[in-house]
Amino acid sequence: MIGRGRGGSRRSRLLLGTLAVVVVVVGLGLIAYFTPLMSVRSTDVQDNRAVPTDQIIGAARVPNGTPLLQVDTQAVAQRIAAIPSVESVRVQRSYPSALTITVVERQPVVKVTDGQKVHVLDRTGVGYLEYDTTTGVPPEMNRLPEFSTPNPGPGDPTTVATLKAVAELPASISGRLRKVTASSPVDIEFTLTGDKTVIWGDSTRGAEKARTLDALLTRPATMYNVSSPDFPAFK
Repeated sequence: MIGRGRGGSRRSRLLLGTLAVVVVVVGLGLIAYFTPLMSVRSTDVQDNRAVPTDQIIGAARVPNGTPLLQVDTQAVAQRIAAIPSVESVRVQRSYPSALTITVVERQPVVKVTDGQKVHVLDRTGVGYLEYDTTTGVPPEMNRLPEFSTPNPGPGDPTTVATLKAVAELPASISGRLRKVTASSPVDIEFTLTGDKTVIWGDSTRGAEKARTLDALLTRPATMYNVSSPDFPAFK
């Protein structure tokens, strides 16, 4: 009987200890959630170049003093991702008192001219910038290659394949690129400076095609066919 009493006493102490730990943890959690003890005192925006920091912080809509645990990071990310020039965003709580926002900005690849409007597309085919030719297009955007295809956009297979090919071009070729034309995902053509036409074919084997084209461009010609890099042609 004495042994049983001691065992019961130990179990009681263990239960009381466990309850005390639970109470402390819950209490700390409530303090962190409802008080400014661990609240937002600064917002750190990383990797943005074209999109102003103030615009990102404004879109986040997280006032200083908001307890970190009350910040819905997914909702904040969705609000920032609505900025046209933002491709993706990650929002993290940085304890004890900061919010870290890391953005990936869209990069301009080609432009599409529609009447007096110039649309800038990124590598996925998303048109995220628009300019009016009557009021002027920034020089860096005006230098982008002109893209021509029946239905440009991120849901168009021809657009996706073509811009994948363009985005993978080395600087030796992309710096000379003036026009991009595609009637299907396997019928991609480039126009380089000097009105040189390049038949690229599909978007596969881009690195091999680029190396082959670099070699062919040393030959005087107006048309270069690297759609099959193993059997190139020029004339």
